[in-house]
Amino acid sequence: MEVQQALNEYEKYFGVNYFFYVGHEKTDQEIIQEIENCIKTGKEQKEPEYDQDKLY
Repeated sequence: MEVQQALNEYEKYFGVNYFFYVGHEKTDQEIIQEIENCIKTGKEQKEPEYDQDKLY
């Protein structure tokens, strides 16, 4: 599966876009795996935990 296909599947399943959070870099494969896991478990992506001491 390619990233765009995974993004489309996420939007189709949850009715919202997968969100790319600032400062959290993921490879294409990591994004695909996260989306597949979200769909498999029926849970939307988690909100990121930001480091209060880091400037984003």
